[in-house]
Amino acid sequence: MSAANRSGAAAYERLGATLDTLPVLVEGESKVVRLLPDGNVAIQLKPTLFSYKANRADSIPGTEALRLRISELLWDSLRRQGIETTIIHVGADYYVSERVAAPPIEVIVKAAHVGTPKHIYKGMDGFLTRDGGRVLQDQRHEPYVRFDWRNPLPERDECLPIALADRFIDCEVASQTALAAFRALDRRLSRCGISILDICFFITADGRKIFGEVSPDCMRAKRTGVDLDKDLWRQGRDGPTIIRRWTEFLDLLEGSADD
Repeated sequence: MSAANRSGAAAYERLGATLDTLPVLVEGESKVVRLLPDGNVAIQLKPTLFSYKANRADSIPGTEALRLRISELLWDSLRRQGIETTIIHVGADYYVSERVAAPPIEVIVKAAHVGTPKHIYKGMDGFLTRDGGRVLQDQRHEPYVRFDWRNPLPERDECLPIALADRFIDCEVASQTALAAFRALDRRLSRCGISILDICFFITADGRKIFGEVSPDCMRAKRTGVDLDKDLWRQGRDGPTIIRRWTEFLDLLEGSADD
């Protein structure tokens, strides 16, 4: 590491004591984004959980720390497997990222017929696919990518036609990035005994870099039929149950080898 890089890393380590004095760029439901003097941003996660489907929102202290620690390990795993991210440094209760100007588009990878498609595509399991198979509820399938426009709460997010999404984000490159990232995470989590069924990524407009958290709050992750994700919140589970299950997720991840 160069002297300049060591100096920058040391400055990021000291950020925790001065974060509250930095100007706020954006404050949303789940995070606060602050501008750093070098043009990068420091991001603090908030302990909020929201489900449009369950019409449920609340603050569960401790979930933000678990999201950050899990994201830290999974960001590192993505980098090890050749997936670019904007993450520069992870502190005790914040992370530093390149500043990103990106539209509110979620890049979603679905590898099972769960969630929104399961509920809105009525009767799909009654029709044969072109290869003679079926898309069955709650069953895994080959992953595909979907682009959603993220509306302000409490409005629900809406699926974008590819031609429209492509005006804001390079859909071809973003799809390749999202699928590569999903497969990298699937390999990593499978070593922990965790099965990942879908995930929501935020990707830069050029389609090349992942930014934002990679945690149970933005994926469906199961272990032998046990929910380790935000389905717990959608099902009405209480805070202590969510903390316990997400702690289990972190323990499994820390206890297994990375590439």
